[in-house]
Amino acid sequence: MTLNPQLTALLARDPLLPLRDELLDGALVGPRLQQLLGEGDGSAEAHCTRLRATYRRGESLRATYRLDGPAGARLVSARMFTAGKASAKLAQAEDDALRRGAPPGSVLVDDALDTVFWMFPEDRKLQGLAELTFPSLSTREALDASWSRSELVAYTPEKAATARWEDASGRVVGFAKVQVGHEGRRSVKALRAARRGVANDGSLRLPDAVAYLPERHLALFTPAPGRPLHELPQDRWPEAMAALGAGLAVLHRQPVDGFAPFVRLDPAGLDAAGEVLRQARPDLASLVRSLVETLLLAPPGQAAPVLLHGDLHPKNVLVHDAGISLVDLDQAGAGSAAAEVGGMLGRLWCPRPGDEITDDTASAAADAFLASYGQAPGHSDLLWYAAAALLVERAARAVHRVDVRTLAVLEEVLVTALRWAESRTDARR
Repeated sequence: MTLNPQLTALLARDPLLPLRDELLDGALVGPRLQQLLGEGDGSAEAHCTRLRATYRRGESLRATYRLDGPAGARLVSARMFTAGKASAKLAQAEDDALRRGAPPGSVLVDDALDTVFWMFPEDRKLQGLAELTFPSLSTREALDASWSRSELVAYTPEKAATARWEDASGRVVGFAKVQVGHEGRRSVKALRAARRGVANDGSLRLPDAVAYLPERHLALFTPAPGRPLHELPQDRWPEAMAALGAGLAVLHRQPVDGFAPFVRLDPAGLDAAGEVLRQARPDLASLVRSLVETLLLAPPGQAAPVLLHGDLHPKNVLVHDAGISLVDLDQAGAGSAAAEVGGMLGRLWCPRPGDEITDDTASAAADAFLASYGQAPGHSDLLWYAAAALLVERAARAVHRVDVRTLAVLEEVLVTALRWAESRTDARR
């Protein structure tokens, strides 16, 4: 196999996962999978697209692919282990597959890559995935709706998978989600708690948690109205962001009893994000160090905690005529309103690669968002959290997810964050 030159240029070599870049290259993985599946000698052309990756330097690499071939489209997850652990982990994967009675060819061990492949619905940790696509009668009855077909809409191997359920007419009747262990129980509890004061509020709607089926690790939810924010044409963004500001203000006014603290952007965690970047991109180490030091020089003060969505991004915001719906509140927690408002502003002030939005539209959208939110936190704190979000949720996450487009502009992202952090520090002097 030949190293992927693009990835090699964007991420420093990982001595404990020396074949990292091979596993991230669908053009190399496709023929390998065909060979392991007994569908050829590996030399035939294979259409294999990497959909997702989760990378922990010196520890592990997970990836998800869509494999298109004579057998149709198949979803495949993979995990690469470090050389020191690979032998035992590969043997364990084979034993687990036998114990579960996995069909032949659904768990594939590749000794040359120190990697195990799982053919969906097999997964290293998730149980009950088959119920998402072909639910049993008892599961369908729990939703109390007429199920006809399923479409997988999200899949993070070893963590969670979500399917949209439709009836015979194509109407969405609900969503089903499988999570590792019994995380689904916590997700249902969090959503029900968040709904206490917003269920009948027109500017904000939340789906309802129908049931949690512990024996299947399956949570069922009603659909929520609206079109995902990221699918809207850019000329509708100011209007949509105004609706988001009003709806988010409603959420932030809800009680925080029982919710864990939201800590992802806490000052205490910034150096860990910086270390991820320094190891992955030693050429940017000085810039990263300056950014972390500037942020830590004047962190925001303590603020009364509010109920945060915890994972607020355009795919989790649905826009409808009366306002917005927020979905996927699995990470809801109690924290500073500035963390969520500032993080969203950071998305507008520094668009991600591929976001089709002009500077003028982004500025108008940010103004509309703040105006409709109402009593927004101070601009200085919003700048700090926007910069921290670029560090933690944009830059470090780009390394973890091997987001090639963001990695290609990583220096620009960090320079922008440093400029915001320095501007905020100067304003406080």
